[in-house]
Amino acid sequence: MTPGTDPERVRRALAGLHYPADNRAVVDQATAAGADETVVGALFDLPIATYADIDEILNSIPHVPEQSGESSPGQRSAGDQRTTRES
Repeated sequence: MTPGTDPERVRRALAGLHYPADNRAVVDQATAAGADETVVGALFDLPIATYADIDEILNSIPHVPEQSGESSPGQRSAGDQRTTRES
């Protein structure tokens, strides 16, 4: 989950949402509920899908790489996995 995106804040923002719900419905509900821009931004960045319930939404909120600046192997694309060879 992105920093500052507390699952409970997301749950409150989406309390009145009817499922299944697509991305637009999710963002519209959060905006109508007065959610802060951190929550709305995280929901805006959800993968395009139709969500069955709140848990599916919470599990789909993009994660941020560790503070070390390195991403896990699952977060790197094949093009980002480079090796260097010394002469």
